[in-house]
Amino acid sequence: MQFEFYKYQACGNDFVLVDLLSTASSWVSQARDSGFWHNEAAMRLCCDRRFGIGADGVLLLLPAKEFVDANDSFGTGAAFYLHYLNADGKEGSLCGNGARCAAAHAFRKAYFQGTQGIFVASDGAHHVSQVAEGHYSLGMNAPEDWKVMEIGTFINTGSPHLVVPVRDLVNYPVEREGKALREHSLFLPGGTNVNFMEVIDNNLLKIRTYERGVETETWSCGTGAVACALLYIQQNTEDFVDSRAEIHLKFRGGKMIVTATVDSVGKMEGIELMGPAHCSFKGLWMGYSVTPCV
Repeated sequence: MQFEFYKYQACGNDFVLVDLLSTASSWVSQARDSGFWHNEAAMRLCCDRRFGIGADGVLLLLPAKEFVDANDSFGTGAAFYLHYLNADGKEGSLCGNGARCAAAHAFRKAYFQGTQGIFVASDGAHHVSQVAEGHYSLGMNAPEDWKVMEIGTFINTGSPHLVVPVRDLVNYPVEREGKALREHSLFLPGGTNVNFMEVIDNNLLKIRTYERGVETETWSCGTGAVACALLYIQQNTEDFVDSRAEIHLKFRGGKMIVTATVDSVGKMEGIELMGPAHCSFKGLWMGYSVTPCV
């Protein structure tokens, strides 16, 4: 199956985006009917950096009406449904950076009106806004699963994340430790993403993330940024009560900001993930297969 694609990146976290919303192109109808994204081998090849396009995952923009309950008053205004696949070709959970890339595309294509919009993902509806040229803010749902463990703090921000405080993050063995924790028996069967967090200064964190489904360190992680920021706010509640907290996060691929409104007892609401997202190029995936040399 051939299809047009756009290559997007947000702080070095890169994606193949396939826009299946248009009805003007004949290939879109054929692509939707084929359900090509269910072919794990093909999607894995698409993300391969030597034999394919190369990406940390695949973003599919699909009609929201096929995924939104008619009784969902918030989701019924959604411009699209965002379906995310990890680099291993398997269906993933919410991707914060991918969502901002999808928002950037939607604003370019005028799927949203003005500078505000709504879309739906695996964890529900999300509000997005264009805060500046090339910079987007993503509304995040409050975590429902938060556990303090001996090996770190587990927080599900639409995707599962383990946050581990460390020192000297630059020299920390992220690949070795990340792989071990990602596959820890506590997180079976799906595993977890692992974030190593170093506090640099007041409200400034440095993060490195080992991502499941990519099975290596990525240059940044949006849902991981939110998990780390919320943990930092919770650990320093007295500094943020009755205020709008703003946490800055530095990754290898760039910087993001997480904001949240903290009430008098430390409850966090109105969580936003802000950062850049850009289109790198557009292309045509030929759908070829790799034949090994013999």
